[in-house]
Amino acid sequence: MIKENSDIDTSEFLISINDIKDKYFDGEKLEEDELIAMQNYDKFRLEYLNSSKDEKDFDERYFQLTVMANLHPYTDFLDREELADELSDE
Repeated sequence: MIKENSDIDTSEFLISINDIKDKYFDGEKLEEDELIAMQNYDKFRLEYLNSSKDEKDFDERYFQLTVMANLHPYTDFLDREELADELSDE
């Protein structure tokens, strides 16, 4: 964890869906776009996983979503249609 008095500029760090969820569960107030992105991710995650063809497909989708929630900026989840298009292209 980075200390508040650190010389590291945290404004340059990517903010992921999991970072947003951490803020939410820590009781911090979310910005409107953060809340929308988190809600979109959760809705999309359920739809995407429920449309799995079999267990192997589910496992691959679950892994893919886990990586996205950790490594993509939360702003990628503001538009659910764009997200669905991105995943269908893979």
